[in-house]
Amino acid sequence: MSSERDELLDALIDALPAWQVLVVQFNEGVARQLGISTSDLQCLFVLSTHGPRSPSFLAEQIGLTTGSASRMVDRLLAAGLVTRETDAQDRRRVIVTATPLALARVADHYSPLNEQLRAHLTRLPDRSLTDMLSFVREAETTTRARLHHEVTGA
Repeated sequence: MSSERDELLDALIDALPAWQVLVVQFNEGVARQLGISTSDLQCLFVLSTHGPRSPSFLAEQIGLTTGSASRMVDRLLAAGLVTRETDAQDRRRVIVTATPLALARVADHYSPLNEQLRAHLTRLPDRSLTDMLSFVREAETTTRARLHHEVTGA
């Protein structure tokens, strides 16, 4: 491997944590402005991307116990950001849905950033976008596996 390539790889690996820290800080700021916790914000993200789900699914996606997820849903319900209904196919289960108000309030915070990121991305050739998407998906898979290892020790 060339020295230039190694330097480029090192620069990218070094740049990612700085961006991750900023994203965490941005998410914390959004949560604070919405008057909710970062876990609550993560729940709204999961509901916005996966649609209505059970509290156990939310717990698994966010890394909470089912009891903590239940309390999270109670908080979001009290804030008017989700609804909770009995599952029509299995009356023993409940389904949590983000309200249109919640989705709109979250979008108000993320849309400007997403528009700016889109503007940066539009300057890249399709091949670069394809490569970036592949990298982000692989990074998500790798990070999820490392997170599982850190949490479970397995």
